[in-house]
Amino acid sequence: MMRASVAALCGLVLTISAAAAQDPPSRPVDPAAAASARKLLAATGATKLMIGNLESMIASQRQNNPQIPTPFWDAFLAHARRDTTRLVDMLVPIYAAHLTQPELEELLRFYNSPIGQRLTAVQPAIFKESMAAGESWGEQIARMVGDSLQQSQAKAPPN
Repeated sequence: MMRASVAALCGLVLTISAAAAQDPPSRPVDPAAAASARKLLAATGATKLMIGNLESMIASQRQNNPQIPTPFWDAFLAHARRDTTRLVDMLVPIYAAHLTQPELEELLRFYNSPIGQRLTAVQPAIFKESMAAGESWGEQIARMVGDSLQQSQAKAPPN
């Protein structure tokens, strides 16, 4: 039982670590674009949204992996909540590499506007409800495909 718990923990940590360890874009990042990207991430509440998504994923992982001790999940989330500065530092070059300085400034104007602030406020709820809708959609597709395969196997002539 303990060996299975350790193996599951290692698998989860390796999966998360592999995603976090990916190299940032190799293109040079304009310092002005990086500064605007940092402001954009703050204006959009990106870290709050990412932590909320992480909390949802961890809740699911807790259910799917009851052999992993609760203190691990609690410590993992506590650490993630404390370490958002490093996350932003990892995201800034990504945004700065994909968006130009004028695009970042335009996005900042939008997100600092009343409608942009409204979007930022409701984005977590939209994302949560969208995830539930996507899960339901995926389950419906899985049922349709499963039913279709069962019907085709039932109709197949015996060998």
